[in-house]
Amino acid sequence: MRYNPIRTAAPLACVALALTACTGEEPEPTPLEIGLEATEEDEARLIAALAEAEDVNYEITAIFGRLARQCMEEKGFTVHDETVWYQPEPLEDDEQQLQFDAPTEQIPTAEEASENGFMAWAQTYDGSELAPPDPTDELMEPYWELLDGPYYELSSEDRRAWDVAYYGAEVIAWQEGPDDKPLTQPEPGGCDGEVHRAIYGEPVQWSAPEDPEFVSWLWGEENPLYVGWDHAEQLRTWRDLTREEERAFLTCLDEGGNTGWDLNDEGYVDTFFYLHAHYPQDPANAGIEFDPLPDWQLALMPEVPADAPYDYDTAFAIEVELAEDFAACADETGYREAGQTQWRALHIGRMLEHEAEVFAWQETMNGYLETAQELLEA
Repeated sequence: MRYNPIRTAAPLACVALALTACTGEEPEPTPLEIGLEATEEDEARLIAALAEAEDVNYEITAIFGRLARQCMEEKGFTVHDETVWYQPEPLEDDEQQLQFDAPTEQIPTAEEASENGFMAWAQTYDGSELAPPDPTDELMEPYWELLDGPYYELSSEDRRAWDVAYYGAEVIAWQEGPDDKPLTQPEPGGCDGEVHRAIYGEPVQWSAPEDPEFVSWLWGEENPLYVGWDHAEQLRTWRDLTREEERAFLTCLDEGGNTGWDLNDEGYVDTFFYLHAHYPQDPANAGIEFDPLPDWQLALMPEVPADAPYDYDTAFAIEVELAEDFAACADETGYREAGQTQWRALHIGRMLEHEAEVFAWQETMNGYLETAQELLEA
């Protein structure tokens, strides 16, 4: 690793801390300190490691699909739900593996703001036809085509029989259970469980830190970067690190006449619902009363003007002006820069802290791939 530990203070500090053992040893650097000291070489090495792991996982998933298909055909099924084995093309940009987009990325740059505002217009009735194509749509187009496949022409009884053979009877019974069913999913069965066990061994129960009651199953050794990782906790840490700039940003908005804004639980100011209400609505929804936003969400935004919605051009001008104000405040207060720097440092620091474990995990993943390849050849 390439980082400089934060050295302890001079020996006089030990005198001041008379009740604390003073050994002269350097304290372990925190993930944030490691991340702030990380070099471009560190970052490039992380990108390469994560890209390689993604490539191995992609190969395993592809082989799993072929093995699972064989398993189902051995059970007498010739028409399949092809969506369960669909794999989109792998991402070409390795940088996306790091996911370093801070919540402040939700604030457009000055150039983006003047041209497109917050892009809320792209999801309105009049603006949707003018919006640039979503790259996700092209990526998922083969998947949508599979939804018109022969499997969906089967009777409901035949489709259920396929599901039971693939997922296992207990899993299907749990999926079809009442709303108040237990949140612990049954252990995977059928061909899904059989092939997974052949590659990875027995599964382990897993639950997200933020939702421990919902229990699912994990196959294979988990990426050590995510063991014990809590997104909500990292978000709180990031906000604590940028608290001064965050307050300055919100104060800047207030002083510029944009009062009533606050950050949501994901760490950014969500302007979509407020701006969307300014645009002409879909005529097909005329006369339909939608449920109002919850009070907690309304508390994070200004009140929508009583005379809204407006015509498209007026609403777009309002959106652009608001976006330009957000962009200016984010730059003038240093909020954008601080947010990106601290978020990136937290991520890189955690990765470097667990780098040795990640390389060991990669070897384990390569072992799973070898097993899958042997099963396929057999």
